[in-house]
Amino acid sequence: MTLQSKIVTDINAVQKFSDILNFQITIPPALYFFYIYLIVFIPQTAILIQILFFGSIVGAAILFTPYIFYILIKEKRYGWIITFFIMIIIPLIFGPIIFRDTLAFEASLMIPLGLFYFYCYLIKFSVAKWIRNYNWHKQLEEQRKQSVQKKRDLMTWL
Repeated sequence: MTLQSKIVTDINAVQKFSDILNFQITIPPALYFFYIYLIVFIPQTAILIQILFFGSIVGAAILFTPYIFYILIKEKRYGWIITFFIMIIIPLIFGPIIFRDTLAFEASLMIPLGLFYFYCYLIKFSVAKWIRNYNWHKQLEEQRKQSVQKKRDLMTWL
């Protein structure tokens, strides 16, 4: 893989992706932990409140997933797509099958959700690196252009 293929192709989309990731790793995980708190420590809370919290957490993950794939495919970051399937889809499929007749069945449904937000946390750092590399590459190109221009100016002066 060459340096050119590692450079971001659409910086605006990646920047927007980074901004959404910042939101994604703060608000929904806070709701996730609050939801766990409600279930564990205050089990008598209204089921409607629990459904509202759980629905917003799951809804954010479901709505954001296609956008994640869109950006990763656009930027040709296939390793992150494979990681998504390993971290989230496989536990989502096999967790309920393995724990179907146990008390851990509900937890097996929550684990992939927690892994999704952990995945968002991990990819946030990678996206920041993509943006830094893009900015470094653009700055290097600008310095090269200025250097060539200085040489041309010097040659015309002589």
